[in-house]
Amino acid sequence: MKRQTLASVIALLLLACSAKAHDYWLAPASFYSPPEKAVTVRLFVGDGFKSEAQRPFQKQPTVKFQLFSARDTLDLAAAGEDGKTPVARITPKKSGNYVVALERAPQHIKLNADKFYKYLKEEVLDAILEQRRKSGDDKKEGRERYSRYLKCLLQVGKAHDDTCKRVLGQRLEIVPQCNPYELKAGDTLTVRVLFEGKPLAGAKLFAHHQAGDKVTTKTVRTGKDGTATIKLDKAGSWLLRLVHMRPCTGDADADWESFWAACSFGLN
Repeated sequence: MKRQTLASVIALLLLACSAKAHDYWLAPASFYSPPEKAVTVRLFVGDGFKSEAQRPFQKQPTVKFQLFSARDTLDLAAAGEDGKTPVARITPKKSGNYVVALERAPQHIKLNADKFYKYLKEEVLDAILEQRRKSGDDKKEGRERYSRYLKCLLQVGKAHDDTCKRVLGQRLEIVPQCNPYELKAGDTLTVRVLFEGKPLAGAKLFAHHQAGDKVTTKTVRTGKDGTATIKLDKAGSWLLRLVHMRPCTGDADADWESFWAACSFGLN
């Protein structure tokens, strides 16, 4: 009985943690590295740029895992070790900008009505809240299918190029309109959010800044052209992220489908 009680408590704690810690992002030990030096890239899960756990590489949900540079594209998934951390170890040979991109296959989750409501409120998904209210589904559990599209921008050496600005074709994608590594604290960064290759208007974009253990957050909405401008007022690590959700069709296990995008980079 004691073992069953303990197991139930642990399960509840894990459920509470998973309901809160739903952000995923990629980050290296340092966003800046000299050429020919090994760089470890880790996959974190947490809330608001505060890591609660590190995730291992998983072949099963990984659709694409690639390293982009001005010269070539490397398939990181081919060298990935299932269940191992960090998710990648890379050694950029030449100075310039690099992008690590990870796409994970859709997963399913169910949340009770109260948790699903809080989640939609936190992500400012007001249109979904209104749809659920109008249809009378706001008292029902949320059955969701979600997928993730992550980017990590790296600066190797001192040379700059346009790799950070490339459209990679992720289903939901945050695309910097200039190279963040050509900016300094106090400058502004404009990004374009694309969904299925088209500008996504009216999306709430979160910009988290991390310096040591302190995280600050600001939010902006994308305009009609899918762009949003963020003032990078502090040096340190930055994470841009958003969620886009719509009704799900053709899936008996989900009423909603969400798409999560994140883009991390450093600023001196």
